[in-house]
Amino acid sequence: MLRRILLAASLLLLIIGCTRQETPQGNISPSGNHYERAMQLCETNHYAEAELILKEGELAAEANDNKLELQKCQETRFLVARILDANTQQRNYELLHDHEKAANMAQFITLAKELLHHTYEQEKITELQHRYEQQAADRRHYQVLAYLFGLLLLAILMVLAILYFNRQRIAQYNSILDLNAQTIERAQQRIERLSLESEAHDKEINRLNDKITSVRRSTNERLGRGKEVFDLISSGGKLPPSADDENSLIEYYSVSHYATFHEWATHYDHLTARLYTYLILQDMGKQDDDIAQILCVSASAVRSIKSRVKARKRV
Repeated sequence: MLRRILLAASLLLLIIGCTRQETPQGNISPSGNHYERAMQLCETNHYAEAELILKEGELAAEANDNKLELQKCQETRFLVARILDANTQQRNYELLHDHEKAANMAQFITLAKELLHHTYEQEKITELQHRYEQQAADRRHYQVLAYLFGLLLLAILMVLAILYFNRQRIAQYNSILDLNAQTIERAQQRIERLSLESEAHDKEINRLNDKITSVRRSTNERLGRGKEVFDLISSGGKLPPSADDENSLIEYYSVSHYATFHEWATHYDHLTARLYTYLILQDMGKQDDDIAQILCVSASAVRSIKSRVKARKRV
């Protein structure tokens, strides 16, 4: 489970690193570059050069199948061509000394230039608005990612804290079990020595038996028995045939090896007691031949158990 969380955290960091790029400064296509250059030339009254560049922009927009840019370049080139034509007519009227028509052409040129300038300014305003909206969307995106990463980090810290305190609790519980086991063993050895002596020590033996009973009651007897079975197997013994002893071993292992047991519960479906026991023995470093002897079953039975465990594994 912890590995999954750490993997998810790494993946989220990778996503943040890949998506956190500098906001693109507008979506300027090749025809958009032509439009910008043409408008800069118009600002300096170089309308003939601007018309040629806009024509190139139209061709580039057609090649890129960019209908919006094509329309923009066509409309702008039409207006630029009208300005050039009006300039020519104005000069002709001036040569003919037709000042009224020359003035009308001059007025038309002024209006056309103002319209062209106004259109260009609107384009820049639209572009700035687009950039602002893009930056705002990026900020919201990063805020969501930061929020999710914070939640994930909090979840990791909580899991680590739970595992830490659980390990501390298990270590404390194991120390109590060990101490109680030593107390019981000393009391039983004392009872055996007293029983071998010639003198009667009934009172002392009864007191020691009461002490053993009290010590066993002071801890969870089922977990205590599970530890006894675990120690028995660790020292080379066999699993007692009682189902209660097998269940006690599983319950003890679920407490003393919480992380491993939780991983089994996550990765497998509906494990029986015998399948849990097989996993426990495997985790203790036992081979299949050893497991067959510990469980007092044949090698084929162990292979059957192994295949059933594999069948219960989630994909």
